[in-house]
Amino acid sequence: MIDVNHLTNLMESRGVARKSDLVGVSDAEIRELEKHFGLSFPHTYRQFLLNFGRSAGFLSPWMAIYFDDLKEIREQFNCLIAADRHTFVLPKRVLLIANWESVFDYLICDANDDPEVHRIDLYQTDLAQARVYAKSYSAYLENLVNTADVDSLPSDLYDDEALGVLDDSIHY
Repeated sequence: MIDVNHLTNLMESRGVARKSDLVGVSDAEIRELEKHFGLSFPHTYRQFLLNFGRSAGFLSPWMAIYFDDLKEIREQFNCLIAADRHTFVLPKRVLLIANWESVFDYLICDANDDPEVHRIDLYQTDLAQARVYAKSYSAYLENLVNTADVDSLPSDLYDDEALGVLDDSIHY
């Protein structure tokens, strides 16, 4: 299960996010989105949305993972499937939770509180197959925090409090 305090402290210690960067969504907003998708979200995913669903600093700067991205992630997936005439079919009760280019991560909403996370890369048109990417959503989320490469982000995204200026150089 997700330990919100542990993740918050881990994000802060790794420089991924400050506590002020963490913004969740309301339970009412989650219920509305569940209604839109016709799903009941797993407990661990609901905890993510409640605590970090709108913003978590630099948790995933290149991948769409937030509450406000979910409808667009599904639309992007449907467009790629239709455009490339894929034979891949999502299982029933699927919630697409992340997207970066042709890569999509998803959960199966089957009353499991902490379900596996699956990944599909639609770039491989005829060979596209889903695989288990993480044994649980909580493991997936902790891995996102632990692997966030804050050193590869443009430094102009950081406010240099000591100098009170923004440094716009990129550090690799």
